[in-house]
Amino acid sequence: MKVVPVAHRSAAEHVRSQLIELIESRYFAVDDRLPSEADLAQSFGVSRSVIREALHSLNALGLTKSFAGKGTFVAATQVQSQLLIGRYLPAQLNEVRRHLEVPAARLAAERRTQEDIDGLAELIEEFDRTDDPAERIKVDARFHIGIAQATGNPLFSRLVEDLRAVLQDQALAVSASPGRAAQARAEHRAIFEAIRDGDAELADLSMRRHLAAVASVAAASSASASDAVAPAPGVPDSDS
Repeated sequence: MKVVPVAHRSAAEHVRSQLIELIESRYFAVDDRLPSEADLAQSFGVSRSVIREALHSLNALGLTKSFAGKGTFVAATQVQSQLLIGRYLPAQLNEVRRHLEVPAARLAAERRTQEDIDGLAELIEEFDRTDDPAERIKVDARFHIGIAQATGNPLFSRLVEDLRAVLQDQALAVSASPGRAAQARAEHRAIFEAIRDGDAELADLSMRRHLAAVASVAAASSASASDAVAPAPGVPDSDS
């Protein structure tokens, strides 16, 4: 297997991109078992925690499936959306979100129906009682898509759906951040209440604050990933 060792920031993103290329090029075919975490860590020159993060991303993209005690297997050789090419920086994703989801929140406050309000209220309650980070990001995605649907413009919901798929790996890292769940609950509720009350200005502001908080945690997570790069060859991996 030909890979390029990672020696700088955003280690998990680099590993993920190279694994995606190996899968899309059919180096690994459907049902093939990927090398173990230890073998991948050695090949890429990173710690096993970086490999685990990259594999979580591949699972979220639908390219692989992991089974306890058996390993990770290729489930598909192409991501479902053309946007899912795994080569976007967190800052680029956040910039797009600001220009897409902030106007959507404003329009949702102006155009929402009672059905939209009821649906968003149910998602707020479901998010509040969900503790598992992986399950919580699914509810989070449905909440943001629900806001887009409340605009009444089907293009908003289509674009947000594609964008949410791209954000799966970032969302996992952000959702697992200590204390983030409680913050997200409060931010979501503020957005919902503004939309429910028809306050477009407050919906705009609440969504801006929410996205800024997500961007801050994502940036911190990305910086932490760079610290997880393995030491020079010959130095034991602390995750082993």
